[in-house]
Amino acid sequence: MKKIGTITVSVFRDEKNHTDFHIETDKDDILPVSYIIEDTLKMY
Repeated sequence: MKKIGTITVSVFRDEKNHTDFHIETDKDDILPVSYIIEDTLKMY
């Protein structure tokens, strides 16, 4: 297999114990995969 990019998920928690996340990709080619991750995380 050939690596086509990297997706980084950063997770944050505020003082009220709410969790949020930020997703970064290094290439536009993998944006569809990052959208799937983002949609999945929003469900929780």
